[in-house]
Amino acid sequence: MVWSRTILDGIVMCLIFNISVGMMWLIIPKAFSNMMPSEIRKAAPIRAKKDIVTLSVFLYPLYIFLIAYSVLSAFFAGVVGFWNLFWMGYIEMFFVNMGDFFGLDWLFREKMISRIMIPGTEHCKAWQTKEWMFSLGIVEHWVLWPLIVCPAFTFVCAGIGMLIR
Repeated sequence: MVWSRTILDGIVMCLIFNISVGMMWLIIPKAFSNMMPSEIRKAAPIRAKKDIVTLSVFLYPLYIFLIAYSVLSAFFAGVVGFWNLFWMGYIEMFFVNMGDFFGLDWLFREKMISRIMIPGTEHCKAWQTKEWMFSLGIVEHWVLWPLIVCPAFTFVCAGIGMLIR
């Protein structure tokens, strides 16, 4: 595994993912209502089918791009072996996770709260940083991502990497 390449790729993937998602969150905040804490989900109006489709058309290619980026980067770096590919992908995805936690869930949400607030959810305490972090951020980014999302992503990347080697 090439550490410098892994860290730089993790930073690039983090920036691509978080800037893209942040821009989309600004454009159609209602579409993200299912990704909010439960108090906000319950208070939010029903999402329009157009918003759901737009978010899906945006997110799935973004995930595919991240997988392709990780696999091609490892290929061009000359990384071989399933576990080397696995750990390289895991570290890169963990960078994306931490960028999402600190960048989107904390800083971006705190600074842009008036622009991403879903109409009808203004009264929810879950928009406050402390509530948000305890009800969603910490559980998602310190439990769910490291134990489920990152390994699932990296098993796919390592599997594809083994196939193309």
